[in-house]
Amino acid sequence: MGTFLAKMTDGSEMILTAGRATRSEGGDVAFESVDARGNWSRTCTLRAARLDSVHVRRIGENGVAQWVRQSASGRWWCY
Repeated sequence: MGTFLAKMTDGSEMILTAGRATRSEGGDVAFESVDARGNWSRTCTLRAARLDSVHVRRIGENGVAQWVRQSASGRWWCY
């Protein structure tokens, strides 16, 4: 499971826990979780027009947790 921070264009923020996140070519970001049988299902989709940025929580080389901003262009997957 990953922890994700979505910053919206209206200034609000949303923290989500999901198995993975993906960004489409159009800029929409979907969050998905997996069940005990390995089946993935979408739990939340954020439309590109409402989305400012997406960050994932990672432990840095110095051992400190930090938010890492994901690319604002192209497709990506993040676990």
